[in-house]
Amino acid sequence: MKASLALAATAAALLLAATGCSSSDEPADSDGDAAAVDVEAAPTDLTWRTVGGLRVPVSRADGPAKTTPPEGYSHTPQGAALAAANAQAVLATATDDTWAETVRTVTAPGPGRDEFAFARTLMSVTGPVAAKDVSTFVGFKIPEYTPERAIVLLATRTPERNGQSLLTAYPVQTQWMAGDWKVVLPQQSDEVDAAELADLAQFTAWDEETS
Repeated sequence: MKASLALAATAAALLLAATGCSSSDEPADSDGDAAAVDVEAAPTDLTWRTVGGLRVPVSRADGPAKTTPPEGYSHTPQGAALAAANAQAVLATATDDTWAETVRTVTAPGPGRDEFAFARTLMSVTGPVAAKDVSTFVGFKIPEYTPERAIVLLATRTPERNGQSLLTAYPVQTQWMAGDWKVVLPQQSDEVDAAELADLAQFTAWDEETS
């Protein structure tokens, strides 16, 4: 069967990460210079690629350097944001013969990953998400950032239904480990839901196309 909206929703639910307290009141970059970090800037030299029917932002400057599975991001807030978006797309659409490698590559070890892997064994995905079910990545916000950890709020817009679409955002936790950003999958018991947005006023658009 083809990848369904239900699978995408399952991946999104498992990707929702509870936002804990930051280890620092001030954001810092990999060199410890807080002033050098801009959590509101969009990734530079940005383009788009299609993953299982979903359009995903990529940057020649900030990653991913490799796309199958995606890995190799800059040690910056922009790299963390791109890791969050790309991981969401590939976890929702990876086929039966690629999902295991995908999970190992884009996520950090932990109980959330274990739960996701078990749930994925109960599904079968062999094709892309239907166009009528494809949500669009439209922006991001990074409320917490340190060189070791970042919380990324990913804003997405659902397809139009009866002339209306839904704008929502959900938090994705990323961790810098083994020289790259990895998504920390929450456990199902965390029950973190996407929040509906009125607009994108507090978010950074990926590029002019999504502003």
